[in-house]
Amino acid sequence: MGSTNIDIGGVKLEIKFTGKESDRYAGAIGKIFPDYLSAEGNMNIPLVVRERPDVPLDKLFGGGEAGALRDYFLKIEGRFPFTEVSPGWRRRRTKTLLRSSRGNGAALGSPSLIPLLSRDRMAVFYHNSFLLFADYEKPKGEVLILEGDFSDTVSSVSLAVQAAVGLFAPLYNGMMLHACSAEIDGGGYIFFGGSGAGKSTIADLMGRKRLLADDGSLCFRRGKDYCTMPSPFTQVPSRENRGELIQAKRFFFLIKDKDNFVEEVKPGEAILRIMHNHIHFFRYFPGKEAKETFISVKEIVERFPFYNLHFTRYINPLTFFGEGGYKRGDRRKEFMSMSDDH
Repeated sequence: MGSTNIDIGGVKLEIKFTGKESDRYAGAIGKIFPDYLSAEGNMNIPLVVRERPDVPLDKLFGGGEAGALRDYFLKIEGRFPFTEVSPGWRRRRTKTLLRSSRGNGAALGSPSLIPLLSRDRMAVFYHNSFLLFADYEKPKGEVLILEGDFSDTVSSVSLAVQAAVGLFAPLYNGMMLHACSAEIDGGGYIFFGGSGAGKSTIADLMGRKRLLADDGSLCFRRGKDYCTMPSPFTQVPSRENRGELIQAKRFFFLIKDKDNFVEEVKPGEAILRIMHNHIHFFRYFPGKEAKETFISVKEIVERFPFYNLHFTRYINPLTFFGEGGYKRGDRRKEFMSMSDDH
């Protein structure tokens, strides 16, 4: 069994691979996350990656939970393209998980979440790519790589690692955000946005040297500070990642518009928008992790001002946010005066 240890913002995973291709997968993960490799340690969360989908579920969790998951798939069969249940499941066997009824690919960034199997356990089904089980009590994780939409199995493994980091981040005082992020004047700028809000546009305009993540931004509490960092989960090639933490400085919600300006967002509204739309997997965190994540968001909103950033595709972020910016337009002047105290 090949293994690789990674540390992403303090989320420490010991990734173990089973099967004939385990050494190749371990080597590939080492190349995907070269700046996040870490030494073996007691605090690492074991994440076992199985390359074939014929592992009985009761080897991962108890038979009752395996039955609950099987029944769940049977109940929702036909409602979604990926839920065609295999004959093995119909005969109440767990030798085969499920098969895909769609072979035309899947959009990245849209995991399908399976409800909690018990208080501290959950599963994530990412289209036809992988099935990930997370146990918060141990903690530990298991991944089944499926023959699905991604022809490159290594890509499926990489996506599974991303999901695992998002799921286990609360155990390390962190969270994965639906946001792009960049470093400007030594501070971390985080830009929240759903699909189509303009995260990729802002990421492109920031440039590779300043970009931290085009989506899946990471935020961690370290003492009294909140920090972001260069993320390996980015589709846009960014600067050389070294995994360093960068103190967060400003937060924005993206709004495409015909002009470039900012407007302040009230703390209560900011909390609601973040909790409902911008934390990966939040609705499926167990109670303790959900509570701690909410407390972190509340502290961030109380400490930092939040703004709507209205922008056009012609905005120059370095001029707009950099030293000497905000000189044109009353709203920019207002933003500068409010922000300099933070």
